[in-house]
Amino acid sequence: MKKHYLKIIICLVFLLSSLNVIDVNAQVQQKQIALISIKDGMITQALKSIGKHFPNIKIREKYTETYYGISVSGSLEELSQLAKLPLVNDIHFVTTYRAHVEDSIPFIGADEAENYKDQKGRIITGEGIKVGVIDTGVDYRHPDLKSNYGGGYDTIDQDKDPMETKLEEKSTFHGTHVAGVIAANGKRKGVAPKATIFAYRALGPGGVGTSETVLAAIERAVKDKVDIINLSLGNDVNGPDWPTSIALNKAVEKGVLAITAAGNSGPGLWTVGSPATAAKALSVGASYPPVLFPSIHVDGKENIITPMIGSAKWKNDLKGRIVFKKYGEKGDIKRVRNKFVLIERGKITFTDKVKNAQAAGAKAVIVFNNVDGEFVGQVKGKFKIPAATISRKEGLRIKRELEKEKTIVKTGQEKKVDILADFSSRGPVTGTWQMKPDLLAPGVQIKSTIPGGYLALQGTSMASPHVAGAAALIKQLHPNWSIDDLKSVLVNTATPLYKNNKSMYHVYEQGAGRLNINKALETETTLFPTSLSLGVTRDNDKQIKKDFTVKISNKSNKPKQVIATNNQRVEGIQWVLPKPITIPANATKNINVSAIVQTRFLKDGFYDGAITFSTTKETLRMPYLLLHGEPNFPSVMGFHFGKVKGKDRYKYELYLPSEVEEYKIAVFESETFRLLDIIDEKKNSKRGIVKKELILKKFPKSGIYKFVIFYKRKQYESATESYVNVAKIYVED
Repeated sequence: MKKHYLKIIICLVFLLSSLNVIDVNAQVQQKQIALISIKDGMITQALKSIGKHFPNIKIREKYTETYYGISVSGSLEELSQLAKLPLVNDIHFVTTYRAHVEDSIPFIGADEAENYKDQKGRIITGEGIKVGVIDTGVDYRHPDLKSNYGGGYDTIDQDKDPMETKLEEKSTFHGTHVAGVIAANGKRKGVAPKATIFAYRALGPGGVGTSETVLAAIERAVKDKVDIINLSLGNDVNGPDWPTSIALNKAVEKGVLAITAAGNSGPGLWTVGSPATAAKALSVGASYPPVLFPSIHVDGKENIITPMIGSAKWKNDLKGRIVFKKYGEKGDIKRVRNKFVLIERGKITFTDKVKNAQAAGAKAVIVFNNVDGEFVGQVKGKFKIPAATISRKEGLRIKRELEKEKTIVKTGQEKKVDILADFSSRGPVTGTWQMKPDLLAPGVQIKSTIPGGYLALQGTSMASPHVAGAAALIKQLHPNWSIDDLKSVLVNTATPLYKNNKSMYHVYEQGAGRLNINKALETETTLFPTSLSLGVTRDNDKQIKKDFTVKISNKSNKPKQVIATNNQRVEGIQWVLPKPITIPANATKNINVSAIVQTRFLKDGFYDGAITFSTTKETLRMPYLLLHGEPNFPSVMGFHFGKVKGKDRYKYELYLPSEVEEYKIAVFESETFRLLDIIDEKKNSKRGIVKKELILKKFPKSGIYKFVIFYKRKQYESATESYVNVAKIYVED
């Protein structure tokens, strides 16, 4: 068996794309932070017990609104003992979160709000609606934001000043950009320019925070009774039961509409991470608005680029050879005169990369990411050559082309409209098999406020606040509508998008479609739920029937006839829908719909479509999703490793989205990929968090190591073995 695993490991380790660096020695010396879920009503008793039996553990935060428990700091050994107390439900080590258009506002129909008035006769602008922005803070002194700033809290510094980080090398601007998309009211106009912004700084220097600070921000927002919260942040755990996802669900139950970015880890499936996996929150993916984007053409393929902040302006008619020059250090930059220089992110600052290239006579600089996804760079100083960033995927593709032959680059502009962004994370969600994201919004080249000015950025972080602003408009127009009603008009009126004007994007890619504020404002019929999950079927199920109850609400003062139809027919799925029904004015009716699934017509994979509910003036689409066979999702996520106080003792933690028959953790040398040891293997593990301590007497001395986790998961009568995750661990004596 070991030889079989060894062969798989060596073949798969070369798929490595990114590594997490953990300083184990620092983990020994520094306290670890963990979230402790406490049994209902037992927090006071828990605090007394910890004070008595664990005097070295420090109580940091107490949560009662959206997550019942506490956050604490202490050694790994102490926290492991604390987790064994009878009044403790579970323990999670904190996860790190990162802060993941000129004409995007009118494009999604926000201008139409001027044609509506609320119950007080005011034009719909979001006035009177409180929107919480949980992010890197907000520059509340910005001229476009100061008039509608309502307050907030800083969970990093634990004070009432949620200003952006102003440190030289780790300054932030992400939260200010997000706030501007929602409610800028000056030189630029947000979606809801008179909404009140409450800022919660949960991501500190460099745009990094933890699940502890994010949870604290959600708690504060609920206590401040905001109407809507926006979270343009996330991690890589595709599970519905992660603490931040649970907290968002609780926030919705308490009357707060939660909207969160789906993430920038696309285009792969199962890439939506927490808190976008929260069942009751709206998760938002990114699409292209109708604007011109700067681009480069390499060997006939076009790549949209993201100009660096502070660099010279990109021109449309640049042309020349492109060469790869490693990390752009002085020793790397040779023979680049009048050429485009492709550089990998890392080792030195963006400013130094561009400075070195300019000094050597380069025409332009393109930096590709050293981890998956896209990013924004910034240079400081005056430069004559332009610089931009691209994703790791595109950077490696260009690098491969350069290894074959000399390559010419041309710059230009490209117009893309209503196309799903490649970086936008896809669903569905493991365990619940729920459709995520729920909908899309513009998220590419979105111009908004930053400290000291304005900047165009891209990401689902920019898409999410479009929906938050739209929710503020609808909330002002319909102040008495429930959270479910607000979600319905945002999701069920969305415009479905098509690939190349032919086939429709799948619902696990785009949700219901792209936000359409105009249709949302004029709609007075709502549905619950907003989408249907048919779960997982297998061949031995033969024919199964799945029943659903759909609540239809008529919010108008006149009766309406509603007709349910299945316009997207899928082989193997037959829908049984009711006859047309009449719903009285200001009334709600429940109807029964059923899906009959004939598994003999299905192959392993996803099946999706939408049921349409129509009135004389409205068309509402309710997407549905079915998985057939064994879902091929990553079986290990959120892997962490560290040294426990005491000789030769280590601890790891990982998240299993489903049961696995077996998993193995292997350690490799960083440079040679030589297998050093399989440090642990476990059979028949259930879904959820796995935490385990190990005695590793043979563990290598100081150096860089790669950890690879493999699993076996039952698939009919066979087993699968897959590359799952890699962590880069620095081990000190």
